[in-house]
Amino acid sequence: MRIDPVQPADDNDEPPLTKRLIWFVGIALVSMLVVAVVAYTLRGLLLIG
Repeated sequence: MRIDPVQPADDNDEPPLTKRLIWFVGIALVSMLVVAVVAYTLRGLLLIG
């Protein structure tokens, strides 16, 4: 059985730059928030224990 490589489609269906930037900023902010919550939770657990 042989698998031949396939070229990616030539669709230029990328979302606009502003939409991609909004997603990037949103994901970055949510990531920072999650890290802060985990850090303060661990800090609280260590101080209690």
